[in-house]
Amino acid sequence: MCTLLLFVKAAKVLALSTVMLPLAGCAVATGIIFAALIRGLAYAPDLEETLFNYTTLGFAFVESFAFLLFGIAAIIYIF
Repeated sequence: MCTLLLFVKAAKVLALSTVMLPLAGCAVATGIIFAALIRGLAYAPDLEETLFNYTTLGFAFVESFAFLLFGIAAIIYIF
């Protein structure tokens, strides 16, 4: 029985590490989004408000994916 619990614990650790791996992608995507904002402002400073609105929308999509990953990790950890 004890070895079965160890296998379940090991499976949870592997599942959590697999779920947390795309968070690195979220961090990279956030950097790319804001780098594109800076580059866009360098080319067209008069479109600052429009570019910032698009940037915040893209950032919200990336962060919602990150929060979804945290929710999946919590479900894995609970069960």
